[in-house]
Amino acid sequence: MIKKLLCMITVLTIILSALLPITAENADPSDSTTTAMRMKPLLDKYNGLTQASLDTELAKYSDIKSHWGRNFISKISALEIISGYPDGSFRPDEKLLGGQYILMLVRAIGYRPEVPQGVPYYKPFVDIALKEGILSKGEISDYAKPITRELAASLARRTIGKYETVPKDYFVKGSDPYPSKGNKGLFDNVYAGYQKIKMTDYPTITGNYLQDVIDCYRVGLLTGSNNKFNPKGTLTRAEASVIIIKLLDKKARVESVPSADESFKWTNSNANNGTYDNESAGFYENKEYTLYKGLFPMMEIWETAQTMYKNRNLITGGKIDFTFSEKYESFGVNYFNGEDHFKKYMNYNDGTILPLNGMGIATQRSQIKKGQKESLYDNCEGYLYEISSYEVGKYNKDLKNYIYELLKFWFGKDYEQAKKIHDQYLSIAVKDADWREGVYLLNNRQIYIGGGNGTTGINGDAFKLQVWAKGFITKDMMLKLN
Repeated sequence: MIKKLLCMITVLTIILSALLPITAENADPSDSTTTAMRMKPLLDKYNGLTQASLDTELAKYSDIKSHWGRNFISKISALEIISGYPDGSFRPDEKLLGGQYILMLVRAIGYRPEVPQGVPYYKPFVDIALKEGILSKGEISDYAKPITRELAASLARRTIGKYETVPKDYFVKGSDPYPSKGNKGLFDNVYAGYQKIKMTDYPTITGNYLQDVIDCYRVGLLTGSNNKFNPKGTLTRAEASVIIIKLLDKKARVESVPSADESFKWTNSNANNGTYDNESAGFYENKEYTLYKGLFPMMEIWETAQTMYKNRNLITGGKIDFTFSEKYESFGVNYFNGEDHFKKYMNYNDGTILPLNGMGIATQRSQIKKGQKESLYDNCEGYLYEISSYEVGKYNKDLKNYIYELLKFWFGKDYEQAKKIHDQYLSIAVKDADWREGVYLLNNRQIYIGGGNGTTGINGDAFKLQVWAKGFITKDMMLKLN
């Protein structure tokens, strides 16, 4: 009898374990098990929905026949998580109230509390949400008012954490590791950065909700619209229906991770094709890196780095390298006339490389706060890109067409004007005329440019172009030359 009983317990354990999802990270395993078991009847009902039953739900409402969210609304209605109005409408674009959203979330995790007479409909659901840790006390001051999208996202994140593991792989494991940092590399927060490019208004998200919003994008609970999240906006009844169905059904979600065409690989190289490491600059030759779209705070850095790398074939003559410094998180393209030229300048200053022609991205400046020296708002030292030449004849012959591709990306509709200005000052340098310089604002970018003889403490002709990030310097803030 005892052996038979143990056998039954073992079988029951196996059956239950097959029905339960992976335990949520940092959650009480027993809590996760309880939530999953409580949700099982609802999930069984969901999995049993037929097209006929969904058509029946659609027929109940007069205003969703052509609505984008009708498929989600029909399912949410069939599950009796939320229904329409007595007049036969669902009102999918109506603002959702805080109390209604709490009701939907609590029903989604399997609760069906009775609402005592004379008590607001949301009261039992709020009590459960507080007990379950989905809602914090005082977080919603008025349940009869619309809920904001950022709070709705945060509550959804807490809800899914009750029964699922939300990925924390915000870096690509094993990619681009520092020598001393194991598998967490320089490019941490790859996925978090990728989500941010999908919501250009992410800086307006309340700080304590930001990670929850990022998590919701990552697992596919949210998608936003036109690269905006609209955190302070309100949630509609249709949008809430989508969130609830995605909480219940993984197949309804699309995980948000960079695709193959949203990254590119390169190997740090120098013109001598040898081994050259510079610890002080964080430069390691022959080390492979992967740059993912959205890695850095500004999308244009990712696009510029790609433009620099993919157009190298336009540089003629001599030797070039594409470099990345881990210390400064900055990129550079250096040009050398040949092997002897490279050897001469490789150790020019304590092991650093000083080519006579090159361009770089000062990525580290994107991390400097506004008001501090060299921040992107600094109209004197805050440039993001710099092109310099102290051998302008070579630049004019071998690098100019390459630089034109960068000008096209940076200046868009103002490209022809930017090219004209570039050529004007380069011509001054090539002719070895007296130094001239100017400041311009093109395509919402400040430019400082100079060319000629008699500047920077180096004898001979020189050319320099500094370009600021788009939108950081306005006409009123522009640099004023003496």
